[in-house]
Amino acid sequence: MLQVKDLSFRYGRHRVFQDFRLDVPEGQVCLITGINGVGKSTLLKLIAGVLRPQAGSINFPGLKGQDPRRKIGFISDSLSLYRSLTVGQAIRFHQDVWGVRTFDDNLIRHTKIERGQKVKSLSAGQRTIFHLSLILSTEPDILLIDEVIHSIDAYLRKLFLDHLIALISRRAVTIIMVNLNFYDVEHIVDRVILLRSGSVLVDEPIGELKSKVKKIVATHRPESLAVLSSTEFSGYSEFYVYPYEPGLAAGIEGNVVDLNLTEIISGFIGGEYAEQGIS
Repeated sequence: MLQVKDLSFRYGRHRVFQDFRLDVPEGQVCLITGINGVGKSTLLKLIAGVLRPQAGSINFPGLKGQDPRRKIGFISDSLSLYRSLTVGQAIRFHQDVWGVRTFDDNLIRHTKIERGQKVKSLSAGQRTIFHLSLILSTEPDILLIDEVIHSIDAYLRKLFLDHLIALISRRAVTIIMVNLNFYDVEHIVDRVILLRSGSVLVDEPIGELKSKVKKIVATHRPESLAVLSSTEFSGYSEFYVYPYEPGLAAGIEGNVVDLNLTEIISGFIGGEYAEQGIS
């Protein structure tokens, strides 16, 4: 569905990607994460066509004979679209541009959005839901979601994710998400990709990743294990280990703890900040 080959991109003298590669098959839900400034949002913008690569290519083999942009939905972190229009005007404009015959307003009615309201008067959460409604009306084959749900309340966040789940169950939509709330999306993610310095540091199916990253609570650093990061407490320390193999448990002096996705990502990113000398 998506093939990124030998991609290079920079902002001025700052190189973001060099010979970057990524394949995402049809119907996969992929989470991309990494420290701030690593290029997560830039990658989505390149895939969406908002930015153009300086070298390499981004191809959509499953969308032959079509303009890929018409089958890609991009929910960006800016949510600045149609601010001067009313909700009703924005819907009609969107329908005209994208050839959408009918617009399902069920989602926006759940958030008490009225068609006569100015888009700029909507709250951040309402704009997020409205944006999602517009994107879903085009029935995209690829959905790109930037960091847009951190600031919205629990009800709207659940509404947003429930509609994603419904979309996944109804059609084989390829979804690429950036740094959403890990706890909220863990149950729908198929694959986790961690970026570092413009390249892929970790690329694992979520089930395998959770089996390979463990926290060891011990008084001493585990020998012969790859420790991502550690935190010291009074009398003991917590060590995040990757890759962990089940057969290693017998030789470990300490408790081996299973981790959720939030803790796993924290372990990786904490180690990266520690390498950079950031506390």
